[in-house]
Amino acid sequence: MNIYIWGTGRLVGKVLGEQIDEKEVKGFIDNDASKKTFMRKKVFRPEELLGIEYDAILVITIYSQEIYEQSRELGLDLDKMIFVYANYKARDINTNYELARKVLGEAYSDMIKNRYLLIRKNEAAETLGRVLVSGYSEMDYVRIKTFELVS
Repeated sequence: MNIYIWGTGRLVGKVLGEQIDEKEVKGFIDNDASKKTFMRKKVFRPEELLGIEYDAILVITIYSQEIYEQSRELGLDLDKMIFVYANYKARDINTNYELARKVLGEAYSDMIKNRYLLIRKNEAAETLGRVLVSGYSEMDYVRIKTFELVS
């Protein structure tokens, strides 16, 4: 598989070598133009992805929401992206857990899927989720958790 990792920080070490073999990673992606290599592999700018064939991009950074927006603006295939640390909103930005299972294994992909269970598992999610997903409350973990506790 052609796998790229978006991120060049400490969080990469929690996945690389543990969940995915370093040999499977073709390169890294970072917005910092000063980074040329990471772990002896080339670091690509996000725009360069438009000319590269890839099967999956693992987003392993705390800036997942910004990367999601940037990827959408660039026209990258969000179904080929796995946001490892981005499942904390009322609306999960991961769209393809089948790919996550294929790349990372069933146990780790389930951990990503269930890491930050919020109102999504509540029966009220279908009705209230539409209200909670708009505006500031989408990012407001404390208010959403408080709502779960009182409902």
